[in-house]
Amino acid sequence: MMSQARLVQDWIEGWNTRNLDQLMSHYADDAVFISPSVLVTEPDSDGTLHGKAAIRKRYSRVFERCPKLRFELEEVIERPYGIIVIYRKLGVFAEQPGLTVEVFETSGGLIRRNVVYWCVEEVASQFSVRAGW
Repeated sequence: MMSQARLVQDWIEGWNTRNLDQLMSHYADDAVFISPSVLVTEPDSDGTLHGKAAIRKRYSRVFERCPKLRFELEEVIERPYGIIVIYRKLGVFAEQPGLTVEVFETSGGLIRRNVVYWCVEEVASQFSVRAGW
């Protein structure tokens, strides 16, 4: 089983090389994905995707819609229950991207639950929020 830090490196590499199989190899079949990105594209949802197939479909769409997207890793915090990943999304959303935080709850070396927290710059760009509103 790979270390948590190596899982993150491989996950980031999967994003940056557009290798969907590599990226998805880290998710359990029954994984749960919670993200504001789901709310942006599916505003009537609760922001949650259930199952590896649904997550794969989402990531495939992101690859198509955001060909310049790259993740720049800032920090990896390992915990017994999983991993906290802090990174910047380059090539999309904001000229000066803030930090994105993802929490991976893992078991048996696989991501079981993935929760994404956006920076204020990304929220503003996606939800048309203006400073001083």
